[in-house]
Amino acid sequence: MTGAGGGIGGATSRLFAAEGAAVICVDINAEALEETVQAVTAAGGKAVAFAADVALEETAIKAVEMAKSRFGRLDILFSNAVYDLPLAPLTEISHKDWRRTMEVNLDSAFLLSKHAIPVMDAGGGGSIILVASQLARVARPGRPWYCAAKGALVNLAKAMALDHAAQNIRVNTLSPGPVETGRYLKNFDTVEAARASHHTLTGRLGAPNEIATGAVFLASDESSFMTGADLLIDGGYTAV
Repeated sequence: MTGAGGGIGGATSRLFAAEGAAVICVDINAEALEETVQAVTAAGGKAVAFAADVALEETAIKAVEMAKSRFGRLDILFSNAVYDLPLAPLTEISHKDWRRTMEVNLDSAFLLSKHAIPVMDAGGGGSIILVASQLARVARPGRPWYCAAKGALVNLAKAMALDHAAQNIRVNTLSPGPVETGRYLKNFDTVEAARASHHTLTGRLGAPNEIATGAVFLASDESSFMTGADLLIDGGYTAV
């Protein structure tokens, strides 16, 4: 579980644990990460904190090894880390900043999957969930790096689903729409302004737990007939 210190990652970690999963929680923000792990353990769940940069291959290697050593197997990969830039057209983005966004938002999914798949295969299969976005399908001004990375994740999952179906490994993307998290709110001067920006048919922002329930579905046998798919939970954002 990467991005475990964030709103969606935290909610998903808690719900996975409530469903009986033991969770390796990864995030670069050690303080936020510890809050997630404490919430999981306080509710009687199993979670281990691993504060690290998901852009580094050594992080993927160690996270997979931790799953094996602490819990004996690896059945689910939830790749959810994100790195944002201020809103800007690509002409105003430095090459360094562009590379950093791709390292976290896209490359980390490759690295984690590369090292997780052999372990899943040895255990009889698994479910990989790459967190994309409704902005993999539509665009918003000033977010070229985000739209590019999220669009790439959707097609990466399709290619991985083809390559690893024979290993009983399912690969899907989960695409949240606008969700009321700290990350989303910081882009606005007030909470009221953030909530008014939803662009959804439901007339509101989503809640982190609404995305977490989709993640649990994709991780479970209840979605056993789904692979290479994109589960869109966006309040009708892309229907407008």
